[in-house]
Amino acid sequence: MAFGTATVVTNKGKAMFADRVRTTPATYTNAPKQCAMGVGATGAARTAAAADTALSTEVETRVAGTESVVTTTQTGDTYQVVGTIAATATRSVDEAGLFDAATVGNMFTSATFAVVSLASGDSIQYTWKVQVS
Repeated sequence: MAFGTATVVTNKGKAMFADRVRTTPATYTNAPKQCAMGVGATGAARTAAAADTALSTEVETRVAGTESVVTTTQTGDTYQVVGTIAATATRSVDEAGLFDAATVGNMFTSATFAVVSLASGDSIQYTWKVQVS
């Protein structure tokens, strides 16, 4: 199943990217590899936006994803993070985010998608691909 009906690099994510490309990063020193999932505010669908700073209602503990650089169009043009989050209760998730910290932190990407119903113990593997273009 493909997710990411609406996926954006947030404004903060763009700043993080630019800062990390510098020779001496000063502000954003942690890689954005913390995967999070959530449920829309009171079940209402929303669309991911560049101004997003958090999920509507984050559920479960963030998971440190495995990061790599992969090729989409040009050699090494895509930052990829893969992380699996397990549900500890019945959940109806419809959003996910990539952050630079295990709690709070800066949201690098925001995604919304059709509701996925999870039973306790079910898990979702998220694959984030952010391409430099």
